[in-house]
Order: sequence, then structure tokens, then C-alpha cells
Amino acid sequence: MPLKSYGVLIARAVDTRREGADDTPHYQIHLTDEGGTHYRASVNVKSQESPSELLYLVEEDFRHPVTARLTGLASGWNTLPSGPGGPNLDFVRGNLFDPSRMRALPPHVEGPDNDLADVLDHYVRRAVEDPTARLYVFGERWGPEAGVKDKIFGFLPGNGVHDVHMNQGNSARFRKDDGVWQDGGLLIHFPEQERWVAVFLAFQSQKWKTDDVTGHALAGDSPRPEAGSQAVRIVAAPVNRS
Repeated sequence: MPLKSYGVLIARAVDTRREGADDTPHYQIHLTDEGGTHYRASVNVKSQESPSELLYLVEEDFRHPVTARLTGLASGWNTLPSGPGGPNLDFVRGNLFDPSRMRALPPHVEGPDNDLADVLDHYVRRAVEDPTARLYVFGERWGPEAGVKDKIFGFLPGNGVHDVHMNQGNSARFRKDDGVWQDGGLLIHFPEQERWVAVFLAFQSQKWKTDDVTGHALAGDSPRPEAGSQAVRIVAAPVNRS
């Protein structure tokens, strides 16, 4: 069964919180939309399964047709119907990036610029400091939770987005969340610089050869593709960078 409510949150980042080295730490982002609604984006920085380090890739100058497809969507939460041709993310079919470039990072290590929380902090804090920047957070919606304060930032009602990572090819434990055209991710638009930054995350336990209908891992070994392999099927047309 795919995610219950997949879509994209378009909002301004106003605060962040790091959870350190807990059992299941997350990088937490406080956001508000143009209508004044508050949200929390909860971004995994550690897997519950081994290996625990997540794979990540940052594109500092992200150029892809998906950014044009986001134009016109309203500030706040946007539920996205399944399928290609829209702004949905699919790491296997969407030609978003080269998976062989992804690298593993620990969730929290003492010192600067050496863990996944540091990577996220570097880009999201830039967005917090820029009032024109907007975050596009892809994943599954939760809330609003009537009468329940957000457990991290304290706003009311609790409301937000999680599963901001690859959502297909899961192990048996999380197979129920598999689907196609429903991967999570974080895009940050800096309009004054005419620049998009993209952050893509995946678990090392996930497989990259998946069924085109269910998103389940296909039989046989299907690790993350190596450079030059054809394991990722190209559906979207490649962007013209000229």
C-alpha cells in the first residue's frame, strides 16, 4: 500500500532543531505558509535498520523540469495524485539525479561539517535567514491534530510532513509504504539567486530495481546502481542545461 497522503508542502522555514544521537533522530524544520499555518518537517537522519547511515545527495544547482511543474501550486500543503507528468518525485523513474553519486553519512558526529544533520543545517539555515526562500518538502502529511501541540516547536495544532526520503524498494518491515511516484525530498528555492537546491535521501536497506506498479523491490540483488549502470529507468526527459 502506498503512502496515505503524499504531496508537497510549500512554506517558509523559520526555525530548526537537531535531535542529536537518539535511537531514531530526525532533523526538525519549523515552517509557516502564507496563510499563517504552522508545520513541522521531520527528516530522518538515521535508519532503524542496518546499515544505519542514510545515503544522501545534494544538488546545489538543481535543474530539472519538476521545478517548472511546481509553479502555480499554492502555499501550504498540496496533495499530489499518483503518476508521472506532475511534480511528484520518483528516484527510480524520474531522472532526478545519478544514484551512484549518493554517499552515506552518520546522523551526528562531534565537530563541524561531518554528519548528515550538518549537511541539512547548512542549507536550511540559509533558507531561514532569507525571507524570500521557500522550501518544497515532499513526503506524507500528518495532522492537523486538533488540540495537540507540536512536540518539538510547541505550535497548535500539531501538523506536518514526514517520510522525506525514498519510499519504494523497502525491506519487508516497511514494505507497506512502497509506491511509485511518491518519493520524499527537499527542494529549496532561492529566487533572488535564481537557484534551486535539492536534497535527496535514501536508506541503504532499500533496493533500486522496483515494480512499476507497486514500488516493491524486484527479486534478486538490486543494490544502488554504480556509475554508468542502466539500473534506473528514465521516464522524464533529461533537462537541457545549455
